[in-house]
Amino acid sequence: MTSAVERVRSASVSHGAGCYAPDLLPRLQAVLADLADLDFAHEKSLDAVRQSADDEARKSATIASLRHEHRERRAPYIRELMAIEEQMEATFA
Repeated sequence: MTSAVERVRSASVSHGAGCYAPDLLPRLQAVLADLADLDFAHEKSLDAVRQSADDEARKSATIASLRHEHRERRAPYIRELMAIEEQMEATFA
């Protein structure tokens, strides 16, 4: 599967640099960086729960809660990625 960054790069190479909105690539990079930060923090939280002295039932409940919160936090970034992808497709179609 081709990533959004690879599509921007290949599109800018195949159609000439500067064909897309000048904010497109920085927006994409910012959203991907924010998602990476969220994912990293989430993994650290999961690791902390897994290493805790809590019983397995409590760990499972906490992990389920963390995953739910993580999905909710990621949702606006995923929507932004979809908007960027739509803009890319409109620009390079």
